[in-house]
Amino acid sequence: MANCIILTGGVWNREEWSKIQRHLGPYRLSAALEEAGYTTFVLDYILHFTLEEIKQVLDMHLGEDTIWVGFSSTFFWQLYQKSSSGNEDVFKLKDMYWTEVEFIEEIITYIRTHSNAKIIYGGTKTEFFEGTDSNIDCYVIGMADACIADVTEYIKSGDESKLKHLQKTQKDDGSVFNTINAKHWPEPAMDNIRTPWWNSHYNVLPKEGLPMELARGCIFKCKFCTFPLLGKKKGTYIRDTAEIKDDMIRIWETYGTTDYFITDDTFNDDNDKIEDLHKAFTSLPFKPRFSTFTRMDLIHRFPHQADLLAEMGMIGTFFGIETLQADSAKSIGKGLHPNKVKDCLYWLAEKWKDKCNMSGGFILGLPYDTLSYFEELLEWTMKPDCPLQHIQFYPLHLNDVSKKASVGTYVSEFGLNPAIYGYEFNNEKNSVAWELPQQDLSYTFCGEIAKQFNQQRYPKNKYAGYEMIKYLNAGISLEDLYKLTLYEISAKYDMPQLNALKINQYKQLLGLKVNIG
Repeated sequence: MANCIILTGGVWNREEWSKIQRHLGPYRLSAALEEAGYTTFVLDYILHFTLEEIKQVLDMHLGEDTIWVGFSSTFFWQLYQKSSSGNEDVFKLKDMYWTEVEFIEEIITYIRTHSNAKIIYGGTKTEFFEGTDSNIDCYVIGMADACIADVTEYIKSGDESKLKHLQKTQKDDGSVFNTINAKHWPEPAMDNIRTPWWNSHYNVLPKEGLPMELARGCIFKCKFCTFPLLGKKKGTYIRDTAEIKDDMIRIWETYGTTDYFITDDTFNDDNDKIEDLHKAFTSLPFKPRFSTFTRMDLIHRFPHQADLLAEMGMIGTFFGIETLQADSAKSIGKGLHPNKVKDCLYWLAEKWKDKCNMSGGFILGLPYDTLSYFEELLEWTMKPDCPLQHIQFYPLHLNDVSKKASVGTYVSEFGLNPAIYGYEFNNEKNSVAWELPQQDLSYTFCGEIAKQFNQQRYPKNKYAGYEMIKYLNAGISLEDLYKLTLYEISAKYDMPQLNALKINQYKQLLGLKVNIG
């Protein structure tokens, strides 16, 4: 029986999309806990299990030795946008789990009737839902691998003196919950964040592409960014290259895995790091393939990175381009002129043709944005020779820090000082509904524009960025990913059947009797 059990949702999306992707957080916690001497079990993809199947799996791992069972929130929910009518709540109980609440309640009831385990809710979205569900005993905010061993010892012993920074809250309904914020703990040393995917109880599929963390944090401090560990010093929070290589060889020897989602906030932020990893990746006994997040402006500064990344095996990347409006780019800390951005993208598209699919994200609602700029942006992204294989538009996301729901670890410079940049919050019921009066823009308006732009661009999109590994996991050929649009992939492949096959293979590894076809 496991001391700690982590339930994570898996990928919820349209049936014609791939759902075969693990997320790193639950397995990092498992590794940190096992290093501290606890036994663990991670149940993935629970959104694709029946209640009876979940109960059967819990029966194998839940018992009197179980200290807690946790829900991982990071990829487990979708925030509903508030309607312009102002009648909808921004944060709903259903958003905590991105599924029917009754389903989760049934799981929690089963846990409580078959053990004395406490219920934890953690992950990157926890601060938005703290106290929402009275079924939760403890909410853990932030990167919990730093504090989870201490949290577990506290829950096991009941001795509050064993845990610093504990906040106890009593709600109006009389329920009491605990909150622990991981930011009070120092970040773990980077040589101590290994995730041992070769552990048999992780139930990895043969040749499955997996997430791997090589570094943590970002040397930049973009003013819209809410990620923690911004502005780190160059050369810090990076894992030892020899250890990374050893891990990749061991995982390959165990499962035949050659594909990775590299989760670094900015993979190419350190040129020395890229050159060292290039030596390691190109000396592996197999040809790796990976997707990751990179900065295009750094490739512009260090053009040789384009060849290094391709030689290392990068087949998909996401560029946070954010804007092609020059003044808005400067305002967020990106100084490369939009014309140079475009030139570099065209150059990369030619160099990486049939080698790497590029995805680009654009934020609508930055300080100097205008409606005419939006029209120009859409026109460029719809051109037949647009160098990006996949494009997504987003409204600028800000949280009103004056409202409790938005106060916590994940707040941007814009969010902390909105008035300096021209933003106002005038909606009492919606903590993300900003307005930008001098540009006659708002969150609601930019959200509608982003939705319209995404609908127009969608038929031209191919899979790119992290999606490359996810679709390889499902069984799509790399050649088709380079060649075919999203619609064409859906027409050629029976994605629901492929998803069901892989999920059932995973269930079989867990010990369930299923028909894998």
